[in-house]
Amino acid sequence: MWECLRIVFTIFWGSPAQIGSLCNLREYVQRLQVDKGVKTFNTGDEFVVHAFKGHLMAAVCTILKVNSAQDPVAHDSSLEWLQKTADMIVTESLFPVSTSCTDPIHNLHRAFLHTAFLYIDLRNAIRWEDGVHIIRHWKLWLPRLAGTGCKDYAVEAANLIANITARFPRHISYIVTHNRTVNMDGRPGHGKPLDQMMEHYNL
Repeated sequence: MWECLRIVFTIFWGSPAQIGSLCNLREYVQRLQVDKGVKTFNTGDEFVVHAFKGHLMAAVCTILKVNSAQDPVAHDSSLEWLQKTADMIVTESLFPVSTSCTDPIHNLHRAFLHTAFLYIDLRNAIRWEDGVHIIRHWKLWLPRLAGTGCKDYAVEAANLIANITARFPRHISYIVTHNRTVNMDGRPGHGKPLDQMMEHYNL
């Protein structure tokens, strides 16, 4: 999870003058303890989560043509309208940009929303100890690991996917898939990655 967070920072850090970049946002909200190398996981994690929520809120307001989250939205009181609107919001904000847009800030915003959503989804899969979904994320993050120069993690991801899919016996694949998190207090939604548990033990 920490490496995925570093990838988000590597891709979208930018500079203080680049509007929409994480560095620009850091300067704007005066969170100067946030750094590109993500030396402190909790600080970087919190910053990306807040940045994602802010970007998503702005995207939803734009799609619904309102100025803020408090403004009323004219709508039909039907399940069909809700489903159609939810599909439209996901398609127009969380999917990668499918059309050629000449606005670089908009393209950066859409790319950040997509990548940050993958990070948030991985974060939730770990917290809820969903091993199958965590393995899906290894596949999704593999091109980003390779593209940002994380060769060791890219090789590890490819090796893990090959082992689970073809090399391991079925019972070993099951163990590898479902033994990726630990829940120290037994409460739902409190799963942690095993490597994070080991770091806590070492402290």
